[in-house]
Amino acid sequence: METSPKRNKKHSIHKNPWFLGTVVCIFVVSVLVNIPIEKRKYGLSQSNLTTDYTGLLPERIERIVKVGGRTELQKIVKEANEKRQHISIAGMQHSQGGHTYYKESIVLDMKTFNKILEIDKQHKRIKVEAGATWEDVQEAIQPYGLALKVTQSQSIFTIGGSLSVNAHGRDIRFGPMAGTVREMTILTPTGEIKTVTRNDSEEWMKFVFGGYGLFGVILDVTLELTENDVYSIHTEELKTNEYEAYFSNLLSNNKTSMHYARVSVAPHSFLNEMYVIDYKNTGKKDHQTKLKKEHGARIGKLALDIGRQGGGLEDLFWKNQKLLIKSLDGDEITRNNAMRGNSAFMEFTKPGRVEVLQEFFVPVEQFEEYIRELKRFLSANDKNDDFKIHNITVRYAAKDDYTYLNYAKEDMFGLVILIQHGLKEKEIQNAKAIIQGWTDLTLKHGGGYYLPYYPYQTKEQFRKTYPSWEMFHEEKLKRDPNGVFQNIFYDYYF
Repeated sequence: METSPKRNKKHSIHKNPWFLGTVVCIFVVSVLVNIPIEKRKYGLSQSNLTTDYTGLLPERIERIVKVGGRTELQKIVKEANEKRQHISIAGMQHSQGGHTYYKESIVLDMKTFNKILEIDKQHKRIKVEAGATWEDVQEAIQPYGLALKVTQSQSIFTIGGSLSVNAHGRDIRFGPMAGTVREMTILTPTGEIKTVTRNDSEEWMKFVFGGYGLFGVILDVTLELTENDVYSIHTEELKTNEYEAYFSNLLSNNKTSMHYARVSVAPHSFLNEMYVIDYKNTGKKDHQTKLKKEHGARIGKLALDIGRQGGGLEDLFWKNQKLLIKSLDGDEITRNNAMRGNSAFMEFTKPGRVEVLQEFFVPVEQFEEYIRELKRFLSANDKNDDFKIHNITVRYAAKDDYTYLNYAKEDMFGLVILIQHGLKEKEIQNAKAIIQGWTDLTLKHGGGYYLPYYPYQTKEQFRKTYPSWEMFHEEKLKRDPNGVFQNIFYDYYF
């Protein structure tokens, strides 16, 4: 009796499992390759409408100027004073609250103003124009065995932008980013070019850092650098009620240079579990290791998209996150590469939805009590809610005496929150109500919130968080008498 060709084919597949495995692999690879890594559309459009990262605050501007040099900039500022024009300053536009544009304003695109001016290996310093990115700086200093003291966890932002929002990062030894700037050249609102330091009696730095582009243009900065140390990565799972004690011990251990943590927002471990990542100094220096490039964005996006569904899928995402972090334990990494976190996998462009950031600061000794109250305030399972929380990252922000609008009036933990909500008016209002309630809870614990994001908070909450706002406003009016430098953020709060 003959065997049919169909039966032979089936038998062949069972006899050759590699064939089936190959088919599955090809399918999986095909799926991964075709996962789109979209880029949010923001910036200037043909109709002169501009917006920033979330697209929530579109505004019509007059024009955009790609900055060529100091003479051109100075001319634009002086003309704006004479003609009563408004100017806004834009870098990568990753802020989310209208900080980089204003109605009918001239927007200065600083990205072309990006030269590395000088590297002083002996004194560990670099002088760089404000439109350069942190990646530009890292590429320039890496061959010298040097690294940044403080920067954000990603290297895609401009120097001027990061300083204008008074950003902070993962380093727990060097304090605020503003403290690493030795000298700075600025173009004032009246068109004067000044070189300033932290000790100047006019205190320009205190207003420019965390000044959101309202006190003129940062032209260049001289940054203090450090060695490109090699770190051993230590990871550990904790309960959130163990974190205060853990961090206190960490801070007293001089071997740990950098640190961050993530808190679970998955339903079955909501605000109960967290993991920490510490970077411990090995005593080795590095001149050879190349700067890492971003890889695996599609796989990371697939995993994050699964977690974005909420419910049981968010539990699965958290379990996989913990396994991934655990696999890093014992690995070694250079300081420069530890400051180059991935970003492309986070892109989110779903129609009718938006992802926004908020950051809340709470005094270190208030963390456990704050988390306990937060558990009662937030929904543990947001699968069926419009307002969804996808991630909470915890970073240390040391007390800041360098700026007037300072968020760290004492040693704080910053909780960076990734939130998704709808774009209908009722959905935005619901998100606003939740975030305002969250802000009240934070203020109750002696904390506050960060200003580079969409302004869900009330003016009263702003004034409680930043009690120096009146001094800031008075100095703005005095140093910019014609109101040249403006943005939507300033218009809303002041």
